[in-house]
Amino acid sequence: MRDHVLFRITILSVGIIALLVSGCGSTAPSRFYTLSSLKPAEPLQQPAGEKINTVVRIGPVDIPDYLDRPQIVTRTGQSELAIAEFDRWGGSLRNDVSRVLIENLSSIFIAGDITVVPWKQFAPGAYRVPLTITRLDVTPGGSLYLKAQFSIIDKDGKTVTVIKETSIGRPVDGTGYNVVVNAISDALAELSREVAGSIRSAIAKAR
Repeated sequence: MRDHVLFRITILSVGIIALLVSGCGSTAPSRFYTLSSLKPAEPLQQPAGEKINTVVRIGPVDIPDYLDRPQIVTRTGQSELAIAEFDRWGGSLRNDVSRVLIENLSSIFIAGDITVVPWKQFAPGAYRVPLTITRLDVTPGGSLYLKAQFSIIDKDGKTVTVIKETSIGRPVDGTGYNVVVNAISDALAELSREVAGSIRSAIAKAR
């Protein structure tokens, strides 16, 4: 009798293990995403004698704490967020946003009169542009809202020549996470153009 009970317990245990293994095997694979930057434009010809290279350091770039995680975060209501367990950023979202802003500005300033570098790169006599994204809310199939603040610090490293706050809104035409990521990339492109305009104005006033 005892051997029969032990046999039944063994069979039951094997069945449970098989179910657990089967369940683990059916777990959805994670998908990883990265933001896209603007495609480089065609280089513009600078008139002879007018090429003055100015260096601009972008950063630090900050994002809200609720977004600074591996998972993609979207908004499902006024006070509710959804965290996608299997749809994740390929790296740090903060670093990816910084990379895209630098690449976008480099594309916009491809004429060569303004060079864009990360803020940690040593560049004496450079302007600096710290930027903070205070809100970045995306509702799949709904809309995107981005709010950011940035300033432009003069070449002396002390004088703040520009302080600006901007808001960007756009529809999100789809519910997939690839659509969400593309919408964020488009919003960052629009933000980059606005920052670029402020940089050009600040440099022109200083000349």
